[in-house]
Parts: sequence; C-alpha cells; structure tokens
Amino acid sequence: MNQSTVGNDLITVANSDDCSFKINYGESRDFVINSFVRSPIFMCSGYEWSLRYFPRGFHGLETSEYISLYLDLESHAENVSTSVIFHLLGKDSRPLQSRQVWSLFRRKGSSEGFRTFIKRSLLESEFIRDGCFVLSCDIKVMNGEWEKTSLPDENSAPPFRHLHDELYELLKRKEMTDVIIEVAGEFMEAHRLVLAASSPLFKELITKGTRRSNRIKFNYVTPVVFKVVLHFIYTNALPPVHELFYGDSAEENVDLYGLTQEVLVAADEYKLRRLKLVCEGKLSKNLSMETVVSSLDLAQHHNCQHLKKVCFEFAGRPENMKAFMRSDGYVELMKRCPNLLAEYLAYVTDFPPSQKKRTE
Repeated sequence: MNQSTVGNDLITVANSDDCSFKINYGESRDFVINSFVRSPIFMCSGYEWSLRYFPRGFHGLETSEYISLYLDLESHAENVSTSVIFHLLGKDSRPLQSRQVWSLFRRKGSSEGFRTFIKRSLLESEFIRDGCFVLSCDIKVMNGEWEKTSLPDENSAPPFRHLHDELYELLKRKEMTDVIIEVAGEFMEAHRLVLAASSPLFKELITKGTRRSNRIKFNYVTPVVFKVVLHFIYTNALPPVHELFYGDSAEENVDLYGLTQEVLVAADEYKLRRLKLVCEGKLSKNLSMETVVSSLDLAQHHNCQHLKKVCFEFAGRPENMKAFMRSDGYVELMKRCPNLLAEYLAYVTDFPPSQKKRTE
C-alpha cells in the first residue's frame, strides 16, 4: 500500500480536549515499510499540528518491528520550542507508556518524533483493544524557557561557579598542568591552553620553536608580580595579598601601590589589556604626592591616558603644584620627557601646548 494522506479514517480524534487519537492498528498492520497515515490537523498550545503514524516503521528494515510516530508543525510559524510527550493510553484512558522529546520546530513542515516508538509485539499484547490503540499528544510550547538557568531547588543548589573558578582550582591543585614557568629562579606550573588564550604574546612563546616545549622563562619581572599576573589570568581578579607573601613579609609592610605599578608594566608587556586597565584604575584612585611623579612616568611610557589625566589633575591643584615641582624625580622626568612638561604646563595654564610641524 502506498503512503496515505490527510483525512484517512484509520486515525480519528478520540478526545479533542486532551488531543487523543484512536488509531486502527488492525487495518494498517500490513502496510509496507515507510507507508504512513496522517491524522487530521488539530490545534494544541496555540499552533496547528498533525501526526504521522508508520505501522511498519520508517527508514529501513531495522525499524520494521516497531511503529514510528512523528509530530509535524502545520502552522506558518518559526522557531517553536516545545516539549512533546506521546502517551499510550490504557482502558481507563490513563497513560501506561510515554515517550518525550524536546525539540525546536523551525518552520511549517518541521517534524519530530520516534523511529522506534514501540515494538509492534508489545503494542499488540498490551495496548490493542478491538483492533485499535489510543494515543494522546501533550504539546507544551516553551519559547524562551530553554535559555533560563532555573534549578529544581534553588535553596539547596550549589553556588554558581564560572569556568575560571574551575580552572583556578586545577591550577591550585596542579592538576593537568603542562607548562613550567621560570621567573628569577622560582618555578610555577600552569596550563598551556589557558596561557595561550589569555595573551598573544604567551601564545607566541608557547608555540615558538617546538610545540612540545613545556618550559617558559620570563626575565625582568619578579616572582610576586608574575604570581599576580597568573592569578588574574585564571580568575579575572587580583589575588589576596596574603597569598603572595610568606615568612617575614607581613601584609601591612607590602608596598601595594608599587606592586600595582610593577604589575601594570608586566600587563602592558604581556598584552593583558584588562589587567592593565584594572591596575590603571587602582593607581588613579590612590594617587599621592609620594607617587604622582612615578605614576606620571609610568603613564607616559605605557600609554595610560586616564592615569596621565588624573596625575595632571592632582599635580595641577594649587595646593599641590609647588610640592610636585620640588618632588624627587620631577626634574629628571621632565628632562627625559620635554613633551610631557609642555603638556603639564599647558594643563595648569589652561593653554594648549605649541604644535610643531612634523617636518621640523
């Protein structure tokens, strides 16, 4: 028998309220493989649908011992996210066996279902009554629900953890580390993939020469500074100070401003833009007369425009100008950077610095 079409009386509506159908199995059991019967179009959850029932299975001999069942979207609609449950009903109309699928129906004619819904032998022994079986279709449209992150029990759920939390745990436990970093005679372990993803410079160093190299040496940086860099790469945050210093070094004796300056230089060198911005923000908020010259020097040589502006504002206050010009390092800085002196004087006099032609 060839494929059947809509309106075939082998599938009739048993109850329109619960979208249940009476399917004549006796007259369809001898259909050839891939032949199907389509139900009348029915409405559920605001959309039109139809069922396709394959008495001898769909797509090959391996399904011939099963019936296949599919749900088709008949409405002109796009991206309908659904939960679909097919129930085989018993004598008292209670579900005795169910199959569920979550699916996205992208357009009219989209289909979802089961090639091996139930074995024909089991269907015949358990569900056939007077040559027929009853099937209900529970369709719930869940547009927008898939993206939500609700949990079964919010109160007992573990705290949400970002991926970098898990990566940092691996770093602390030294699990699956595959690269050794040498800094001033001190050795640290890390993960090649994490380093390569964090910075184009690290990626180049890791892949330079042999791809199997598992050792990187960094010069011109202290171990403490690199520990800050490494912690930030894995956590997107600065580490607690007590994790950086041990032994006789007490937290209150640490020059945090100087450490932040050093980390900014390293972040600029290693092309870690976010870490550089974090350090620039901290330096800007904690500027003092003791640090303004060194911070201005840093801003000039590492292109920190926000920090430079804050230094100008701080040093340009009437109560700070004299002390700034008499501070250690001021004269030397302005000798090395005459353009910086011109910018500062223009700022405090509210007059733009002279612009020389590029050809001069």
